[in-house]
Amino acid sequence: MLTGFALVIVAVYFACALLFRLSVHALPLFVAFAAASATYQTDSGIVAALLAAALAALATIAVAQIGLGAIKSNFGRAVIGLFFALPAALAGYHAVHGIAEATMPVSIWQMVVSFIGAGVIAAASWTRWHRASR
Repeated sequence: MLTGFALVIVAVYFACALLFRLSVHALPLFVAFAAASATYQTDSGIVAALLAAALAALATIAVAQIGLGAIKSNFGRAVIGLFFALPAALAGYHAVHGIAEATMPVSIWQMVVSFIGAGVIAAASWTRWHRASR
């Protein structure tokens, strides 16, 4: 029983750490999903949808890196960071809300914890992109 409880704690910790590290790539993931969905809806097949998703994600990251390299003003860099932080906040909210639903009784605190988690993950993503390529 105690071993199972410890393993659950370790699993939740690793899932949260993975979410936190991967939150930077929420925008490329959303763009890739949209491209794959649009390509698949045209009856192009699964291979074309996967290729479109990969190209869309790579293009999103490339455009962001080129933009961060070309823009030297803090406002421009903050805007690029904000474009990456908003989808990260959405993903963070849903991930933390899922954990809160599984671990807390139904109350307003589930929403409070979810919004705090979304804010922390969005801030981490914004900071990583805002400070990139300096």
